[in-house]
Amino acid sequence: MKHKFIYILLLVLLLIALNNTFLAKNKTISNSYFPENNNITLIYNSSFGESITKYYKDGDFIINSSNADKFKYRQNLIIKDDGIYVNETYQFLHVLLFITKEETFTYNKPLLRFPLPLVSGRGWSWEGEEYSKNGTDKIKITGKVLNKESVITKAGTFNAIKLESVVEGSSNEKNRITEWYVEGIGLIKAKIIIEGGGIMGFLRDVLGYGTIEFELKEIRKG
Repeated sequence: MKHKFIYILLLVLLLIALNNTFLAKNKTISNSYFPENNNITLIYNSSFGESITKYYKDGDFIINSSNADKFKYRQNLIIKDDGIYVNETYQFLHVLLFITKEETFTYNKPLLRFPLPLVSGRGWSWEGEEYSKNGTDKIKITGKVLNKESVITKAGTFNAIKLESVVEGSSNEKNRITEWYVEGIGLIKAKIIIEGGGIMGFLRDVLGYGTIEFELKEIRKG
């Protein structure tokens, strides 16, 4: 009986250890596509010129902050085991000499950026309301996780997971987005095709930005 008790105790301890390892692993996976503690700065070639991106923690949020000479973009991200969610989006565009477009967007519920884990063939969708100074817009997002690909950039060659999504709004917005992510680094490449209206349609119609692209060219420490 004593040996049986010891055996059961060891089994319970083993199960606890395995569970803790599983939880720790999942936590790492959840943060790895927007890693706030890797102490790196990502430099991109983009349609707006050189763009600089950092991920950092601010309270309960992971901040994805990107800046170029005429472009600023920031998202407050909520990292959960089942996905990456957006709490707030800010974007600023210096379009022409005396014309700027600046908006802050919030949502009636956290917007699903993409689900976790990223498994090839997995799809996702989200519908909700987006609020800005111009009023309320109904947003629908549909996406799919594709296979991993070898992606060549100026910063090197990466084995990246590919995501495709479509973002549609009730004000005639429609954007097709293709993204490539690498764990421990983040976004290494993105392509946005503008098909509808809104602020992105303004970019297309006024400046000819039918397609917006980002490609990683350098990873800097610090």
